[in-house]
Amino acid sequence: MSALCNHTRADYHHDGETCMYARDLRPGEKLSVLRGSAQAVVREAALAEEDGWMSVLLDVSWDGPTLISSDKVLSVRRPEPGPQPDPAGDSDNGPVTTVTVALTVTETVTYDFQSEVELPADIVDDEIELHSYLDEREELWLDDLDPTGKNGALSVTERTLDEARVARAGDRS
Repeated sequence: MSALCNHTRADYHHDGETCMYARDLRPGEKLSVLRGSAQAVVREAALAEEDGWMSVLLDVSWDGPTLISSDKVLSVRRPEPGPQPDPAGDSDNGPVTTVTVALTVTETVTYDFQSEVELPADIVDDEIELHSYLDEREELWLDDLDPTGKNGALSVTERTLDEARVARAGDRS
């Protein structure tokens, strides 16, 4: 499973090498697998039901957790600072990470609200004339349209995602 250190204590290791006892493993750390040709992320590490053993689930463990002696000294690579994949991950899509994303969304919104307006008396009973009159004179009712929907009902009738990108430091979008 993992490359063992060439020493018997976790506090003794070469420069650039991180060694620890299996009992000290944490999610997100990486263990050497396949005789050092690959790294596997620790998804879960917990004391096993049997004394002296650790239950370790790696991101490549399709058959579930593996038991390792809790006092085994392993060579471990710790995660780099910054956004890291979530070791629990989504089993269908692999590991996940948390980032800030800049989005541009277009919505078609319907507002149902009431507005008190002055109208010519002869159009009040004709819905077609009323619509035409108010459509040409938004200034009569526009101040009563509240984009938060507080003065009436608001419903999104269509929504499209126009753009998405990972936001970088210094972005103001």
